[in-house]
Amino acid sequence: MSKETKFLSIAIGLLQGIYREEGVSDKVVSAMDADRLYKYVRVVNEKYVDPAHKRTNEVDYSAKNDRNRFHNNGIISPDVPLGNVFVETRFSGVGTPAQVKFFKLLEGEEAANFDRVNGKITMIRDMTGFDGCLSRKLPVGKYVIEVSKGCECEILTDDIEITEGKFTNKSYDLNRFVNLEGEGWISGELHHHCVYSSPVFGGDDDVVETPEQVANSMMAMGLAYGALSDHHIILSHPAWKANKRDNFVPIISKEISTSNGHVMAMGVPIDVIYAIPDDVNRTDEYLRNEFVRITDEIKENGGLAQINHPRDLQKSISWNPDFEDMLDIFETMEIWNGSNPMMAGSTNDAAMDLWNRCMKRGLFLPATTGSDTHNICADDYHVLFDDVMDTIDAIKANEKELSDKYADETRVMLEIGDKLLPILEKWAETNLTSGCVRTYINFDVTESKENTHNPEYIMNRLRLGRSFLTNGPILLTKVNGKIPGHNVRLSEGKKKIDKLSVEVKLLANRPLKEFKICTENGVVKEIPLCAEKKNGFYDYSMDIEEAIPDGNYLYFMAQDDCTNLAITNPVIICR
Repeated sequence: MSKETKFLSIAIGLLQGIYREEGVSDKVVSAMDADRLYKYVRVVNEKYVDPAHKRTNEVDYSAKNDRNRFHNNGIISPDVPLGNVFVETRFSGVGTPAQVKFFKLLEGEEAANFDRVNGKITMIRDMTGFDGCLSRKLPVGKYVIEVSKGCECEILTDDIEITEGKFTNKSYDLNRFVNLEGEGWISGELHHHCVYSSPVFGGDDDVVETPEQVANSMMAMGLAYGALSDHHIILSHPAWKANKRDNFVPIISKEISTSNGHVMAMGVPIDVIYAIPDDVNRTDEYLRNEFVRITDEIKENGGLAQINHPRDLQKSISWNPDFEDMLDIFETMEIWNGSNPMMAGSTNDAAMDLWNRCMKRGLFLPATTGSDTHNICADDYHVLFDDVMDTIDAIKANEKELSDKYADETRVMLEIGDKLLPILEKWAETNLTSGCVRTYINFDVTESKENTHNPEYIMNRLRLGRSFLTNGPILLTKVNGKIPGHNVRLSEGKKKIDKLSVEVKLLANRPLKEFKICTENGVVKEIPLCAEKKNGFYDYSMDIEEAIPDGNYLYFMAQDDCTNLAITNPVIICR
């Protein structure tokens, strides 16, 4: 599946999700498929889009970055005048890696009223190094800078003007408004790729980042642990383990490709291989037995067996629906993959539905996230997004002519442009990098750091579901004193409990709209959120007395939209 077709598939699914949530039945949108829409887009581009006026024309993506960092992020044509910028990020005066985004202001835009959702991705994503320093070239002009380091730090904004041939220096002291490690929580990344997934090492993914660059990127996002999960290969393991630091735990991993889904072999030192049969021997019995064999092998070697993106758009990497009865061979399930947003109609939404259906039949597979990053700076998506915007512009300019011949395709593309591209632009500029979605695990603060900050302990906490998932909010919950992954008993001897006491610690560096109490049967209660920003963050913490819900599992969500969302693993209600 090409990137263009995948983008259109995602967009169609999200559009269908919007209509479903609105209770609208639309036969045209329901019947549309990505291949048909892609043929239409090609017709529009060939006939109506002038290459000389393409949004991406100002950037030469065939050139080489002077720092040779990451993909082609911010690579500029040789005839564009450049200036230099030096950025330093610090914690209490000590250099620390952090994410730095440069938003080039368009004509008519000012830093004071800048809105990132402007119909064009001008953002250049970069990060300071292990020492907290970044030096790079930028095209001359005015920029808004955004400096961040994950969920626990204030997001800093600033503006600069780049002048040809001159150095601009900026330094930032990061404000960490909460230190969750001191409360027994650390965040990490479970699904990331590097150059070892590329054709250089026999793979087929367009990835150029080294393991060291991936570690730098994860630490810039405030992560304390990370799994590097390349396809088909474990050659990256020694290089990945070399990134161990006092504040970062690397976990070796491999994403095993099968013809019926992707399996994560986390923490396994040997190369576990799923033997895909030839057509003659391809039976359900064989395929099922292979899944049992490899998950057994993963567990026997001390690893964690996880099913990744079980509802992906591509059949070969999506879990076979006919095999849902054997999901209990896995220990965790990736319900939130960072390659697409968590919205109604997305593959993540479908994965979460599968997760809930498992809980309905009594199977608790702790949920995890993974960014599935193949390009730290996501500039390939930025180019794709701008190409889609060029297509939308051309359709609008020739709507009558196109509608006469391609009525359904024209309507669907215009609705994608109107209803989806603004939120997808915001999502692309907010997420889409290492740790854009992360899994926080709980650890025992009475134990030594040596005993808790290691791959074996972290994997065990993932297996137990002592965790929450987020791309922004910090969501710590206790039900009758129990955190996610624990049992909550409704009787103590002869005493019956008729209400649940819910403690919620909810902090965010961006505003939130609602808090949801959920069971495997759906949303039980929605609570609107309102708070003033103080010291760089919002505090929505609360205590709730809640009636016993109709369900055996209770979990929580907090969100603004798909770019600022958290989901806990459940507590199990024992009646």
